[in-house]
Amino acid sequence: MLSRRTILTGLPLFAWRAWPAVAAFAAAGSRRVLVVFSSAVEPCAAAAEGLRARLLSDAILLDWVDLSRAAFAADVAQELARRPVLIVAVGSDALRYLAGRTAAASTISTMTLAADRAPESSPAPVHAAIYLDIPVRLLVAELHNLFPGKPRIAVIRNPNRPGPSAALPHCIGTDASAVEIAECDAPDKLLPVFLGLRKKVDFVICLPDAALYNGATARPLIMASLENRLPIVGFSPAFLRAGAAVAVYPDYRAIGYQTADLVRRCLEPGGCAGTENPRKIQVAVNAKILRMLGMEFSAADHPEVEVLR
Repeated sequence: MLSRRTILTGLPLFAWRAWPAVAAFAAAGSRRVLVVFSSAVEPCAAAAEGLRARLLSDAILLDWVDLSRAAFAADVAQELARRPVLIVAVGSDALRYLAGRTAAASTISTMTLAADRAPESSPAPVHAAIYLDIPVRLLVAELHNLFPGKPRIAVIRNPNRPGPSAALPHCIGTDASAVEIAECDAPDKLLPVFLGLRKKVDFVICLPDAALYNGATARPLIMASLENRLPIVGFSPAFLRAGAAVAVYPDYRAIGYQTADLVRRCLEPGGCAGTENPRKIQVAVNAKILRMLGMEFSAADHPEVEVLR
């Protein structure tokens, strides 16, 4: 029979061998992170995968709730009951769902636009955010780089939409005089505003705005672009496939990496604050649409640009 002394002297050796696993489990338990996303939204799914890949080797316990699941409400309630120290809302749907729920945790918003930020009165306020907004000056610079012979650019802006576009005249930079700002505050005004730019500009930049761009307005806008040889600069791969000549948008997987870096900072004392914009963007052109518009583009001169053929 083992004496008490034998048991106690045997413990240090066992504890020493098991310590790495025990320590990792304890560290992960104190660093529980809840990630709410939707696998049905392709960009959000790509960002979530980037987040997962970046944190794979970290001692962080990641709990996932997929809003595309039928039982997502019960899943969220269950995971909130586990008391995560940090919540990551991936996409505006996740942010809106979490905004009405209390949680004793810091919240990160990612894959949203600045205009979609949670209300100030929300019981689950956002402590840090990564917004998808790309500064207009960068969009203009990309177009000048791709098509140096077509410098005239217009931007359609919704004056009722908050966020960076509200200060558009002041944030374009030194090229503001070469950029025409066309205001449109309702979807039924979009086509007239767009047609009003005929023969005045070489490109029309459409900023992300669900109030203006939807299934009912996109097709007439694309048809007007082709008929009037007025190229559209879209804000997503879907817009490019629908018929935009050019699209500039964030690298969604890279947004996931960026979010992972923010998660690490937020798990440190006092590190969860501030907002960021995309570190990496994607530029793509629709070769078929460019040909229909009578425009030339040399893929060999721009190997970094994705070409939809």
